Amino acid sequence: NSCRSCLSITCPFNNTMQSGNRVDERKRKAGEAELETSYPCPYLDTIQRSFLDFDHEPACSVSLQGGPHVYACLVCGKFFRGRGRQTPAYTHAVEEGHFVFLHLSRGTFHCLPDDYEIDDASVTDIRAALHPTFAPSDIAKLDSNTDLSRDLFGQRYLPGFVGLNNHNKTDCINAVVQALAHVTPIRDFFLAQSSPGMDSGTPNKKEVRKNHTSIRSAVQVTDAFGELVRKMWSNQRFKSTVDPDILVQAISVASKKRFRIGSQAEAGELMAWLLHQLHLGTGGGKKAGSSIIHETFQGSVRMTVKEAKKVPVVSPREDEDDRLGSDDEEEANGSEDAKEEEVVVEETTKDTNFLQLTLDIPEKPLFRDEAGGLVIPQEPLINVLAKFDGKTFSDSVSRTGTTQKKRYRLLKLSDYLILHLDRFKSNNYNREKNPTIVAFPVTNLDLHEYVFPDGESPVLPTESEIRSMSVKEIKKTLRKFRAEDVSKDILEKAELVETAVRYLTKDLPELLSNKYDLVANITHVNPSEVGREEKVDPLQEGSYKCHVHHRATNQWYEMQDLHVQEIMPQQIGVSESYVLIFRRTGLS
Repeated sequence: NSCRSCLSITCPFNNTMQSGNRVDERKRKAGEAELETSYPCPYLDTIQRSFLDFDHEPACSVSLQGGPHVYACLVCGKFFRGRGRQTPAYTHAVEEGHFVFLHLSRGTFHCLPDDYEIDDASVTDIRAALHPTFAPSDIAKLDSNTDLSRDLFGQRYLPGFVGLNNHNKTDCINAVVQALAHVTPIRDFFLAQSSPGMDSGTPNKKEVRKNHTSIRSAVQVTDAFGELVRKMWSNQRFKSTVDPDILVQAISVASKKRFRIGSQAEAGELMAWLLHQLHLGTGGGKKAGSSIIHETFQGSVRMTVKEAKKVPVVSPREDEDDRLGSDDEEEANGSEDAKEEEVVVEETTKDTNFLQLTLDIPEKPLFRDEAGGLVIPQEPLINVLAKFDGKTFSDSVSRTGTTQKKRYRLLKLSDYLILHLDRFKSNNYNREKNPTIVAFPVTNLDLHEYVFPDGESPVLPTESEIRSMSVKEIKKTLRKFRAEDVSKDILEKAELVETAVRYLTKDLPELLSNKYDLVANITHVNPSEVGREEKVDPLQEGSYKCHVHHRATNQWYEMQDLHVQEIMPQQIGVSESYVLIFRRTGLS
């Protein structure tokens, strides 16, 4: 019971009652919301999965605006903004009678216009198609998977070996993405981002403050690339192909239309640019090895540059008399301004890092065949690699336009090696393509003759020496070669000894031998009539293909946009290769 005065605002008793009523009201509304969230939706049977396509940019089909709150209608597949009153999604639900919507960013399901969240196990496959997730156990099984998946239309496909749509001369982007998506460390890194508790890496804060625009663009490209890789390797796709529309748009914006729809690009340039964007987008900085890109592809090379420079030289005459007071002294002083120049060769040495090696192909012959076409020669990859033999000086032009001679000595090779065969040369009139076939082995490419490491090579223990070591000595030896993970979770000494013997006497020597196996091969193919009259740009008229290897079945696949077919490895070595990605032999 309270008096009339207790109804005033200043009364403590009245304030306590009002606050208690507000708490009860909030609890009642929270309980009602919880009941509404768990309430089964009667419209789930209206969902049409065959109309759903989450590969395109999330933008409203009415206002053409993007943003974080865009919903997909699960009945017709169109995208709309918002879910409140007078929003396109709300209006669509009322006018068309489509009631089930999916939030494209959070992956939550909603019923409109009643506006309650749907929690039902029957729609988990839609969430998996929107944002595929991979557990660590799923990632570990990818290289040994041979099972085919089936899409909604009954089409079978092998996860990771799916076609990509071509948006008018974007096959260069498709080929580069296909190649990088089959580099195991890169693939595993981006697939693990979808797993709970995994750190995807964040850009350096100092770098963001220094150049926030480029970092933000790199993050957008990285996010789009990661989402595309996860969709390519998903076994829960609604269709057996993937559309790279979001990545293509992100690349076009970040490169300021350098790589855009409707214009063919050079795969070597795109590869270098995309690796740099992924390096920045995964938190990489100027320090070597600061991102997954550097850890996978970065090697080191010593570059020696010889450059001719003119140095002024004063050459006095033999018969001059420069004694004090003589007439020759005055003449000598007057001739100081007229100095001669002497050409001196200056040699400088610098160690630098690289992500890919560019190889120069020998010039094509001038002779033509009977049909009027050029004779296509063949050149072994070993001859092309002579640029990096540590002895040969090659001609080059500096940024200032002066002629230089450079010699390269490889100090360290990465676990994954990218070779760029420079086929295109441009002048003031046209662009020419060198069609020389560079022959290379698909397996066991031996590069030990091209590597000159600083210091002596490590001495590996023999099998008898390992078996005579104690547990502590074995673990110390493994740490010396950075192989601590080999002995992880091993408790018995006998098992530890056998593991150390196998790794130190078999696996490690293969890793140190600088032998490589082919992982991916990007080729550029021109129609037969292009280049005969030399009136057509061979880059713009040609198309790209990518050859990738399936380790579980030892089968090679040729991918050209939406077309995926098997190919013999003998055909790969004689194709017009443009970008090659090799994997160090012996890697697990």
